[in-house]
Order: sequence, then structure tokens, then C-alpha cells
Amino acid sequence: MPEYIPLTFGLEALYPPMTPVPAQAREFYMRLADPCRFNEFRLLGEGQGARLAEGGNRSLVIAPDRMTYQDDFTQSMFSTFVEDVGRIVKTLRETFHIPILIHSKILVRLLMPYQSEDNTVEFFQKTVMSSAAPLFGKFERPLSGVGLKMVFPPTQDHHSNFNLRIEPYFRDLKMFFLENSAQFFDPLVNLSELTKNMENSYEFLKEKAGPFVLSLSPPS
Repeated sequence: MPEYIPLTFGLEALYPPMTPVPAQAREFYMRLADPCRFNEFRLLGEGQGARLAEGGNRSLVIAPDRMTYQDDFTQSMFSTFVEDVGRIVKTLRETFHIPILIHSKILVRLLMPYQSEDNTVEFFQKTVMSSAAPLFGKFERPLSGVGLKMVFPPTQDHHSNFNLRIEPYFRDLKMFFLENSAQFFDPLVNLSELTKNMENSYEFLKEKAGPFVLSLSPPS
């Protein structure tokens, strides 16, 4: 199996509109500060919710109609992210009396090392862009990057939309950048279903996208 390095995990969940009052927002923070490692709290204005954070790369925003949680350049494992989301959503429901999640978006970004003498830009030029490579000269400019974007729409069996990006990681061209920006359209009353959606989004990158890229071995 390919090796993966976590980069970004994120969740946006929409719920019926409510008016978060400061006392509720402070209670929410106090319940999550220790188990979810938040050390910053700020009210966003009357009736606009609050922002919880740990440093500049990890934050949770509670707004009148949605919550947004993102961990950029993460040092966490995906399992830790899932555990944190479980605590956050449970506390959100209990504190703000939210009965249902209407819609959810899940963001997963991973890095995958490329074990080859080539870099990942050269990999894409030799594989998916091989037939177009002789035509690049028409642009009269050098090419520093190329990648793939694929959209997988909902089906009868999968009520989700997966937007997949596979590109060179431009900070280190010996890494592939893999992103799944997923949307799930079924409302959730049973919040354990959210865990299943997050795991499906993650496994799609690990079990399908990564092996797919490596199967496109450039010709020797």
C-alpha cells in the first residue's frame, strides 16, 4: 500500500437556522476546550456565533446555520480528527439543541511520496499528458505543473459527490497532492452516519486515488 501523510482535514455541516447566544457559545467552548485542545475563544458578534481555535491552522466556527471545522497542515491522524468531530457534533447538538444535520461537506487532503528518479510534474507529463507533451511549445512558456481533476456525481447507491484532485505538491515535487472535496446530501439524524461519511471520503483517497495514480507508471 502507498504511504500517506495527512495534510488537511475539514468538515462543514449545515443545520436548521438558530440564534446562538453568548452563554451557549461559552458553554460549548468550555466543554470542548480540554478534550479537543482548543485554547482560543472569540464571539463573532450578536447572534453570529463563535470561533474556537488552536493556533493559526486549526479552527472551529459555529454560525447560525452551519459549523465549519478545519485542521490545516495537520499533525493529527485521521482517527483523531474523526474522534474530535464526534465530540464536537455531540456537544453542538446538546448545547444548541440542533435536531438534524441537513447537508455535510468533508475535505481530505493527503500527500503521497513518489519513489522515482523523476519528480511528479515529469510523472504527469509522461503519463496522462504524454500525447499532448509535443504541443506544449505552442504556449511559448515553460510548464511547471499539471494534474488531474475528476468529478464523481451521485448515483442510486452513493448519495454523494466526490471532487478529486491529484497534482504535484509544489512545495516538494517528490510528493503527490491528493484531495477529496466531498458532499453528502442525505440529512442526518443519527450522527454516527457522519463518521461513516468521513471514513468513506478518506478511504476513497487511500484505497482508490493513490493506487490509481501509481498504476499509471510512465513507460520505461
